[in-house]
Amino acid sequence: MTDIISSTKNQFVKLAKSLQEKKFRNETGLFLAEGINLLKDMPDSVAVEYIFATKQRMDDLSSIFSSEKSSGLFNTRAQVYCVTDDVMQYMSDTKTPYGVLAVCRIPDKKFSMPEKNAILLDCVTDPGNIGTIIRCAAACDFKDVYLLDTADIYSPKVVRATLGGLFRVNTYVIDIDEARELISSTESIVLDMGGENILEKKVEGPVLLIAGSEAHGVRDEFLGLAKKTYSLPMHNGIESLNVAIASAVAMYQIK
Repeated sequence: MTDIISSTKNQFVKLAKSLQEKKFRNETGLFLAEGINLLKDMPDSVAVEYIFATKQRMDDLSSIFSSEKSSGLFNTRAQVYCVTDDVMQYMSDTKTPYGVLAVCRIPDKKFSMPEKNAILLDCVTDPGNIGTIIRCAAACDFKDVYLLDTADIYSPKVVRATLGGLFRVNTYVIDIDEARELISSTESIVLDMGGENILEKKVEGPVLLIAGSEAHGVRDEFLGLAKKTYSLPMHNGIESLNVAIASAVAMYQIK
């Protein structure tokens, strides 16, 4: 370990700070992963370029490197830097940083059609919702998550919200033509309040589940293209559920 970095003008610190913005994530092909649990969940396929830790968290990092389960977790190029609490606060977008921050390379994934259950998110812009849906998709064994006009899945907020689920599914940022191809070529299901009660149906996979933003729902074009439309029953005057909750219920209902 080198000397503790105490300046926010350090080149590696400045790089990490810049990755809070989508522009610099796109330019560098890098993203931030904060917290020891995210690092533990990270598969070998994710290249870790740099790791920053406060002095208090260096022992946590050592335990990861030394465990058999995590052997080979980080590529040999990864460099560990010890930083002051102030520098960690500068790089993190949270009020109370955990004290471990990694700079990782964004995986290069080309668009492909799903082979098993998948979900398409249409204009879902809340980072917390996207992160929760990705985590639920992993828990429900939905292998592929397609994102059209959504928040950036590699923003720090989304990465944190997935709680490691981001590394357990295939994610694809797609355009409108790819979305049309997906919907037309799969057993596509739209979640919409005008559909049949999904809890009363035996839905067999593989399917493509399509969910839209809570404010606007799925765009009309997709409603017309999808093979089926399902809804969740509502009582006591409730008109809709949060898109993450609705998607999770639907994914668990799909066999």
